[in-house]
Amino acid sequence: MDGQKTGMTTGDESGVRSLAGTSLAGTGVSPGAGYGPAHVLAGEIPEPDKESRHDGDAAAERARAERAVEEVAADLEARGDRAGGEAQEVLGAQALMARDPSLAIEVGELIERGVAAPRAVFDAFGKYRDLLAAAGGYLAERVTDLDDIRDRVIAVLTGLPMPGVPASAAEPFVLIAKDLAPADTALLSKDVVAAFVTEQGGPTSHTAILARSMGVPAVVGCEAFMAAATER
Repeated sequence: MDGQKTGMTTGDESGVRSLAGTSLAGTGVSPGAGYGPAHVLAGEIPEPDKESRHDGDAAAERARAERAVEEVAADLEARGDRAGGEAQEVLGAQALMARDPSLAIEVGELIERGVAAPRAVFDAFGKYRDLLAAAGGYLAERVTDLDDIRDRVIAVLTGLPMPGVPASAAEPFVLIAKDLAPADTALLSKDVVAAFVTEQGGPTSHTAILARSMGVPAVVGCEAFMAAATER
């Protein structure tokens, strides 16, 4: 539905947006109004093959994984430095999460068993993802942060394009996504993104916090919105 005009309004407690006459409700996390062509953010990093194995040199594969993690952590810090303010704090915390020694040990142990680095990263991060999700509340909303780090590391390891939001557009658009990572939200420009709506997320997610600090109108937790968007 890229190109179709979409409008959305948000308040402090609730959000409602319209899509060619269709109204759907979510939670407004950053007040304001936005209008423009709809841009559906798709293209998730695919799950690595469950049976993928490395060539037998575990030390080299571990080093490859460590370099990829450090590259992603450094990029998150650089994005935070460019954005400043709350974004710098959020992305700095995400970089620390990427460098967590427990995750590195888990990845290393899987590689020692012959698992290729991309799959080892996927499985190791998945273990901690499940723990955060099961905890509920604030910790569960950190799942998006962890998923984003995982996907960025896998993209580096596999040579896939890094996930993210377009940096420029002919006119500001309303961004529609399953969820947005803090690394993408931190560098959103109001000249590019008039507003955004996600199917997942909550008012205490890092994405919501950054949207408020940047003054970008945003609604989260709008279930089935992507399906409604792609059907039109």
